Amino acid sequence: MNGVPSRVVLFIGAVLAAVTACDRLPGMPSEVAPPSIGSEAWTRATFNTYCRGCHASGADGASIPLMDRSYWTFASDERVIAATANGQGVMMPAFSQSAGGPFTDDEVMALARGMRGVFGGSSGAGISATIVPGDRANGEGLFANACAPCHRDGAPGGSLVDPAFLALVSDQGLWASTLAGRAVLGMPAWNHAMPSRPSGLTQEEAADIIAFVASHRAAKKDAPP
Repeated sequence: MNGVPSRVVLFIGAVLAAVTACDRLPGMPSEVAPPSIGSEAWTRATFNTYCRGCHASGADGASIPLMDRSYWTFASDERVIAATANGQGVMMPAFSQSAGGPFTDDEVMALARGMRGVFGGSSGAGISATIVPGDRANGEGLFANACAPCHRDGAPGGSLVDPAFLALVSDQGLWASTLAGRAVLGMPAWNHAMPSRPSGLTQEEAADIIAFVASHRAAKKDAPP
């Protein structure tokens, strides 16, 4: 360039080369890459954002504590994926994009498997994660013996046969709650000691109890909004 010293030209060229060779000016912070789907960091962040409010550990959550290992001893990945994708009753919405939720199918599967890795372990409690058919008549006597002391009208655990409560929860939700229990709130898991049932319940007995409880659910046209 006429009239410009060569050393100035070289300096300007070096600066331009340095600026165009990188994606940001010196001194600016680098962007942090988001955690990959399925990683522990992604699983914990996703759980804390979407799940923790209802499924926290101990007494903090309103529903089954997914942070406790007891749930993962009977819940299969397939069951958790289905519950996450499609929801359960009114209390738990569906989270898959196909049902109006925020997660892709891959994210639903990654979250279910990631939570097992972070909070649980291998399943193997000897009971189905999916509700099995039960005998309502037999369940009535079992409920009175094992559950009513805490779950009849006016009892500290609240009535399980209240149609207003049953309008909010699915049969599968009742099954999962029975299997997992809420030990911190005084509700034992299905195979732990209960009033007049020191050995807990068998799978068949749990199914009979759920059949009896679910029979009190009002017809849809009579259910509260």
